[in-house]
Amino acid sequence: MEIGKSVIFIAVGGGGDVASASMLALAARRIGLKSHIASIVWERFSIDRVPGPVKFNEILNAIRIGDYSMLVSEESRALRGGREISFQSANVSRAIGEKIGIVDITRGTIGMEKGIKELAEFFGCDTIIGVDVGGDILSNGFEKDLWSPLADFISLAAISKLDGIIYVHSIGSDGELSQSYLLRRIALIAERGGLLGARGMMKEDAEVLEKILTYVESEASKVALLAFRGYYGYLNLRNNSRRTFVTPLNTLTFFFKAKIISELNPLVPELLNVTSIEEAKHKLNERGVFTELNLEENLFEILNKGGKITGKIIREIKRSFLKNRNNQSK
Repeated sequence: MEIGKSVIFIAVGGGGDVASASMLALAARRIGLKSHIASIVWERFSIDRVPGPVKFNEILNAIRIGDYSMLVSEESRALRGGREISFQSANVSRAIGEKIGIVDITRGTIGMEKGIKELAEFFGCDTIIGVDVGGDILSNGFEKDLWSPLADFISLAAISKLDGIIYVHSIGSDGELSQSYLLRRIALIAERGGLLGARGMMKEDAEVLEKILTYVESEASKVALLAFRGYYGYLNLRNNSRRTFVTPLNTLTFFFKAKIISELNPLVPELLNVTSIEEAKHKLNERGVFTELNLEENLFEILNKGGKITGKIIREIKRSFLKNRNNQSK
């Protein structure tokens, strides 16, 4: 599988993954490729307290490309829960001075697949690359340390249907799966011919990422920059609900065939034709898999009752879900 001359880099993990996707897209331009940047729009709960991804009818000041895709600029906002929020794709647009594509993950794998097709045709791209920061997209879905498989697995299903490529940047940086576990998954993918290569951050990449992160909020993308600057050791994330061990491995990006990753994931076949984020969540929940949407729905309910969010509460929400699922399966 060869990368063509016109590439679309799509941040698939939500929130701040678009910062690293932009860094990689701009690096591709430095070697002569024509690259474009896109993302899903799903913000961290600390920014957007309405559960789930942003719907297209909630986005202001954007250009509609098709039924499942848009272009956003630094003027774009999302109206969520009665207030306007500045989402990360719009913040990247402000940082680099160009419009960013977005695709509609609220309508599941089908919506995302169609959105990617629309943007690829609009930009004239011959290669589709999904960018995940941290590496959860490489999981099988049943790991006890996994927190946010929903966006990753929908994206993987859509990109594998389009015969695309997955870039995994900064393994372990989201405080979920460990680097040692992810390296074992990478070896398993490589054994099946799915590893296409790897690339380390350069000085120019670090400078670009540092600039973008002055506009974009992303703990996971920031880990790569810390690693490049020499940080080594544990780092707490997400309101102290998780932590990661930062090493020079966080400066690497691994490239994979999306189809091979999909073949190693027993849940992806169930998501190939889902038409909503809720349907996808339900299918994963039926298999006992906790998702980021489950977490946000619980946090929203706690806040509505006047409660406070702590790392302990976040961890307890997941433990309670898994305990209930285990009891139901007995």
